[in-house]
Amino acid sequence: MPTSIVLWTLVSSISQRVIHWMSLLLLQPLPHDSRHTNASSLLSKFSRDGRISIIDFMLTILDPSELDFAYNRDWIYNRSRQEKESVIGQDKKGKLEKMFDRLFADSRGRARILDWFRPHAIAYVSDTVSNEMDMVKEALCRTLDSVTPEFLSTWDLNSTMRNVVVLKAPVLHHILRCAAQSYNAREKNKIKDCSTVWMHHVFVVVTSFELMNLDFLKACNVIITQLASQRSHHSTFLTAPFTLFMWTNGASRQTIEALYKCGLCISFMSLLTLLEKLAVRCVEHARLLVRQPHVMCYDNINISTSIFVEQRSDAPAKVQSGTFAILYEVRNGNPEHMRLSLMLNRALDATEISFATDVRPTRDQMGSFRSQLRIHVIEILLANCSNFADYDRSMLCHGERRKMPQGYRTKQFPLRTSTIDESSITGNIAVIHDVYINQLQMQHHELSDRAIPSFNDQSTNARIRGAKTLQVKDVNPFTRLQVIQLGFGLFHLCLNLVWALLHVHRGSIHQVGSLSYFFALLDRTRLGCEHPDYHTLLATLMQILRGIIMNAWRKECGHISLAAFASSGPTADNLLEIADKILVTHATPIHEPSKKKQTNKTLFEMDSEPTDTAHRNLQLLTHDLLYILELTSAISHGDWGCIEDILGTLAMIFRGAGSNNYCSEILHFIFNLKKIWTPEFANIMRDNALVNLTGLEGHCMPIDLNIEHLIKFLKACLAVYLNSLSLIDELRCYTVKLFFSAKGIYSTWDRLGDISATVSLLQNIKKQVGCALGIAYHGLNHTTPNTTPSIWRVANKVHELGLHMFNQDREENDSVKPVIDVLAEGEQKLKSSTLSTFNRKVREMLAGKGYEQEEDELPSAAFDLTSTTTEDIIHE
Repeated sequence: MPTSIVLWTLVSSISQRVIHWMSLLLLQPLPHDSRHTNASSLLSKFSRDGRISIIDFMLTILDPSELDFAYNRDWIYNRSRQEKESVIGQDKKGKLEKMFDRLFADSRGRARILDWFRPHAIAYVSDTVSNEMDMVKEALCRTLDSVTPEFLSTWDLNSTMRNVVVLKAPVLHHILRCAAQSYNAREKNKIKDCSTVWMHHVFVVVTSFELMNLDFLKACNVIITQLASQRSHHSTFLTAPFTLFMWTNGASRQTIEALYKCGLCISFMSLLTLLEKLAVRCVEHARLLVRQPHVMCYDNINISTSIFVEQRSDAPAKVQSGTFAILYEVRNGNPEHMRLSLMLNRALDATEISFATDVRPTRDQMGSFRSQLRIHVIEILLANCSNFADYDRSMLCHGERRKMPQGYRTKQFPLRTSTIDESSITGNIAVIHDVYINQLQMQHHELSDRAIPSFNDQSTNARIRGAKTLQVKDVNPFTRLQVIQLGFGLFHLCLNLVWALLHVHRGSIHQVGSLSYFFALLDRTRLGCEHPDYHTLLATLMQILRGIIMNAWRKECGHISLAAFASSGPTADNLLEIADKILVTHATPIHEPSKKKQTNKTLFEMDSEPTDTAHRNLQLLTHDLLYILELTSAISHGDWGCIEDILGTLAMIFRGAGSNNYCSEILHFIFNLKKIWTPEFANIMRDNALVNLTGLEGHCMPIDLNIEHLIKFLKACLAVYLNSLSLIDELRCYTVKLFFSAKGIYSTWDRLGDISATVSLLQNIKKQVGCALGIAYHGLNHTTPNTTPSIWRVANKVHELGLHMFNQDREENDSVKPVIDVLAEGEQKLKSSTLSTFNRKVREMLAGKGYEQEEDELPSAAFDLTSTTTEDIIHE
């Protein structure tokens, strides 16, 4: 007999009361004894009267085609009032859910349920993940037009994934987390904080992890963005920044195209389009800044073509030159203080500068410089003597003169690179016109009453002064270039100071106490070549200075050794007193008598005077190197006041060493500072000669050094672009010179213009993506080299030769040539003729009669700068 007939007969014979009991059994709360009694009674009736199993009974009841049992199905499926009032996510469950729990609690039931549920679960999870990815796609949807500088500057992968994507795709994220980690790893990384999220009508248990510090979670986030980019090519939230990151790190076109197929990058052609769009927006930002107070600097950029350039009349030049300009936001800038008319009026009544009142440091400046040197001398002791490792340095700090505020970050706005060669006077006129009229779209009348600070190297400043003289009768202050107010770049100043002192103190390897002698001692013989490496030279000079100072401490401490001195517990005042003695005894040369007094002496009197040439040369070397130490230290700490304290002295040193152009450059700055500029604008020039792009303490740099780094970065990016072109392999080996030069006959200045306008943005996104993925910016194994052995090698050699003691019978004096005292020599020359000549040239320049550049008495600086970095120059 069919089951339905049997069941109907059973129901009719037992009456509807049995069905009611069954419903009560399944759905209504009864005491445990009552439920057990009812269940036993019903089962006996099924087996005795109905001859049907409980499974068949339930299947018939749940069959949708059985309309007679619709009321009973409603009792099963519809939630009771108690279930509706229960809070979602708590332990209160309906009877139907409890029945499933009990079936699942039995291992036999669990196995059968899982086997049945697998295809349904796959379909359900697939639909859920698909719906989640639709929402993720919308959240990450971003066309190339929406990838703006503002978006890239605030881009943060981890926070977006944590606050947006994970909430929209909890199931997918949970699946990826389980796939990325084993069970043991999940238990190990778990934090005791679990929460349940209701999403898409399912409960998803989200366990709190150390979210963005674990590589597997970053991998899960990247996989989700890959899936979104495969779902829509407009999902560029990760692909656009990651493509820029890969490209700026040297990835080739083929690599980027491969990553594009994997959903990690945009295509290479889209990358070029993105660069063009970003360049346009970056220039628009610069156009907004240029209406406000700003600083403008520029420098030349040379692009070398391949050595395979065909020798023909129409072939490109082997080296193509252009110009790269940057705008900076002015610190402490006030438009009223930067009006040009105020300074032009002062120029009409400007008086000459004098040595006594304008060039020679004031008593306050000399006292400040002396105080800084004493701290430097003490710092050398504390840093290179392990016995002072725990010494309290709180009372031994440098005094602040005019320091950049802590945490201040300089904003820069690079412009497009132009094909104008600025190595001539007319070239500089064209560069300034291109920057303000062509790129920034300014009008002459908008610029005519503005004073624009510009810090450049000496040769660029000299050409701009020549351009001002050439344009003196032009129609407005902008075309006359009067709006450009010049300051010298401190990086090139430091570079030329090192070059000048190298020529003064180089000597030979056989001259005791000369730089060549110390280079050989430290195995730095390459520094004796025609083009020494600047960083290596600067670092070596500082090691030599510290070695000399360490031996001076050993001699003047008053103890048998520095260890004994440290154990005696010297106070800060004791150290300051000894440091002052070291400066007087070992860094202050005994001045030679004037030439007039020397001519009045007889030959016998001159020969009878005791001399120790090697001892005096070491004093002069220590004296001169201390100026380099103070200059580089003041730059890194962003204290212009300390630099201004020694400006006049540096002018004397340059003049005494034969670097007449840099002496004249400093005099021009002093003249403008004290005679032409208003006090407010003079402070603006003081406050903007240094920049700090990170806001970190000790990371200030000269404004002209920043542009050198950016040019180096530009050449690297252009080299990557050239490598991405379809060049023959033979040519490619010469085109790829990453981070050193850009070569190849296919170089395009338009593409370089796009790169240069976005260079600051590219550098930032390079750091941001690396930080988001946990990639160390400088490498995990980077350590500062230990220079203490080199320092002590110099100190021990100075001690062995007794160079800190006067000895007129020293055997080496016969082979040692005396070194000139560049400070005394420069002071004498400034007083005698240089200053009067400078004042005459300035009068003629202001009158429009021309500008005559100085002639140096030493060769132009010829350093190898390929290994120079910000940290190399500033922190060494």
